[in-house]
Amino acid sequence: MNENQELLSIESIENCPSARLLRFVGDLDSTNAEATSNRIVELLTGDVKILVADFSRLRYINSTGLGALLFVNKKVKGVGGVFKVANVNENVLEIIEIIGADQLLEIHKTLEEALASLD
Repeated sequence: MNENQELLSIESIENCPSARLLRFVGDLDSTNAEATSNRIVELLTGDVKILVADFSRLRYINSTGLGALLFVNKKVKGVGGVFKVANVNENVLEIIEIIGADQLLEIHKTLEEALASLD
């Protein structure tokens, strides 16, 4: 499933071995939401407990994609971890707010702000 590989890249975060940076590119919707959330949840089987999602290049999300993110959020909290979202564009933020997920997700304006909050 090559589309999924392009949607999400996973990187280590310097000086924070238990954290991963998730960079989203393109659209998160019903065509890739389940595979994407499964891939992210797999990260939690090791020492990883902190996930920071960079949405600067996420163009679009629908309710299915948002549901997948909320599922990831729940799983992360279940292992005592943290899930942060950063760089959300207006279109994506609007959908998050309409659904009320802004009350459930920890959203930061910039990636730097999200990373700084890890300390």
